[in-house]
This record gives sequence, C-alpha cells and structure tokens, in this order.
Amino acid sequence: MKDEAFGIIPILKQGDDCQFLLVQHHAGHWGFPKGHADPGETAIAAACREFEEETGITAYTPLTQFSFSEQYTFIRNAQTIQKTVVYFPAWVQTTEVTCQAKEIQAFAWLPYEAALKRLTFTPAKQVLTEVQKSLQQLPPPETSR
Repeated sequence: MKDEAFGIIPILKQGDDCQFLLVQHHAGHWGFPKGHADPGETAIAAACREFEEETGITAYTPLTQFSFSEQYTFIRNAQTIQKTVVYFPAWVQTTEVTCQAKEIQAFAWLPYEAALKRLTFTPAKQVLTEVQKSLQQLPPPETSR
C-alpha cells in the first residue's frame, strides 16, 4: 500500500546562521511538521495547513519552487506501507511555536549539526542535508519592514 504526506521544513535565518524547527511526535520520534492532504488539496496547501495546525506559526514564506522528498517503508496492522513525504522549505519569521497537543509533544529550534543529530530517522536526516546544501540557492527571506 502507498501513503503520501506533505510537510514544511521551517528555516529561521539569523544573520548568516540558520536554525531548523523540529517537532517530536507523540510516537517519540523527531522530524518535521507534516501530514496528509485533504481531498482535492494540493501538495503545498496540505503542507502549509499541516504546518500551521501543528506549530501555530502563520508568519512564514514557503518556497514552492523547491521540494525535497523522503521515502520509507513501515508495517502497520500487518500491512507493508510505502510512504513518500514531500517537503517544501519555508522561511519562518518567528520562533514562537504553539504545539498541537494531540500530535506534537515537543519542539526545538536547532542549528544544522544539532538538528541532524536530533532527527530520529535516516530519510529525514538526508532531507535536512539536501536542504542545508541548497540554502545558498534559496532566495533570501523577505524581511518585514
């Protein structure tokens, strides 16, 4: 069975440094905010909706021309599921997070190396590495005036 989800990789630029927002799901693992699309919802709309629901953040700019994906397989109820998650990087303008209590138990803003260590699963680490390598190509965040 195939499963598909969409998420945001939240990036906060502070001077020359970037921090990434990770969330800890109730199952215990650390990753990025993500979820399933509602019927008729586009990939970017689903990613943004899930991001806002899980973190409470609305001050951000998704970079829709860039996407990164992870694929992994897991077993649930004796059924093998092949999951693909498509992520869009986004410049975030705030560090304030309001976790969605029913899905997220903790969050952390971390620089690249610390975020890489905190992420639980290898595919997520690979996505973060790709995003880090792409940071120079991403258009700079718009600064609020």
